[in-house]
Amino acid sequence: MNVLLFGGFLGAGKTSLILSAAKFLVENNLTAQATNPAKPSLIIIENEVGETGIDDKILKANGLMVRELFSGCICCTLTSELTVTLNELYETYDPQWVIVEATGMAYPHRIAETIHTYGKGVENLKIMIVADAERWEELMEIVPGLVEGQIAKADLIFLNKIDCMHHEALAEIEKSLHLLNPAAQIHCVSAFRGINPEIWREAVWRNE
Repeated sequence: MNVLLFGGFLGAGKTSLILSAAKFLVENNLTAQATNPAKPSLIIIENEVGETGIDDKILKANGLMVRELFSGCICCTLTSELTVTLNELYETYDPQWVIVEATGMAYPHRIAETIHTYGKGVENLKIMIVADAERWEELMEIVPGLVEGQIAKADLIFLNKIDCMHHEALAEIEKSLHLLNPAAQIHCVSAFRGINPEIWREAVWRNE
């Protein structure tokens, strides 16, 4: 079971990137789906189920509210401790991929530590932080410790909303991100315009 843990401050665009990643994974997991079409190859865990792209059909599974997003993908609302939820989903579905959306105020690396310690069947986990280019300066003034803490422990950083910024300003933000986390991959993206599948290919499968 591969886990993608998304974090980032509220409004950064986590949900849009998660849906983009989910579609990429399902479309590129044809073999896994064909092997057992009755089971989803991807499960998304959210603290609150959003409206974007979610069908009206609601299913119940082990006390979790589950909604079908599209073929091969379901979305469930987190109603208990995350590791308990992950373990239940692993035992029930044994999915190839799980995407977890952390709240905007969370430090995802702490969540990752808990998953590594208590989670069952986790073969690989990546922390993906969505940074808000449009509000970067504002957030660094209001909650610098939170933003820096999220960025510093990320495996990958998606600098989102680049369509709202000038090139010079983006270059300065990228420089700041590199200083905070020299080891992380940084992808400059616009969820509004759509994410190039090659970015997901690089982000998801590199060093898996």
